[in-house]
Amino acid sequence: MKTKQLGLLFLALPVLAGAQTASTPPKVFGGAQVREILRMRLDRGDLLLESIMDMIKKHDIHDGAVLTAAGSLQECTFHRVTSLAAKPQQEFMTVKEAMEIIGVNGIIAAGEPHLHMTLSNGKGAFGGHLENGCKVLYRAEVTIAKFSGVRLARTPNAEGVPVLQEALPRKK
Repeated sequence: MKTKQLGLLFLALPVLAGAQTASTPPKVFGGAQVREILRMRLDRGDLLLESIMDMIKKHDIHDGAVLTAAGSLQECTFHRVTSLAAKPQQEFMTVKEAMEIIGVNGIIAAGEPHLHMTLSNGKGAFGGHLENGCKVLYRAEVTIAKFSGVRLARTPNAEGVPVLQEALPRKK
């Protein structure tokens, strides 16, 4: 087999493996439109997640997405998964030092954000699920999209993991 063909085979292996292990097709939720884009500036000492939550409440964002965030932190708590078990096993970590925010993003469903972030320090990049208590060092800038249309919510699956679903219609 030629080197070029072998390389293409290796590129295709993850796709083939994923196709064989997928138990159900992915759930796709359409019908949303971007209604508004909101941008927020945070200053030294401001709390990142708590400020995002305030923005979600004050601007009545039921469905949306945190598109990006950039800036620096002096302290941050996050959690990450630690095993491949069906039921999530997690560890919580708090880092207190100068860190750059590489990115924060995630989906807001039923007014609740599910946000992940990537940070960097002098040792490298790290990250996980954003938790309360992350303090801005110099500044942070956050962009959120507010959606209209089909609403989403999260309901626990058999393992207790909250998964996206279409929200039940609002009662009149």
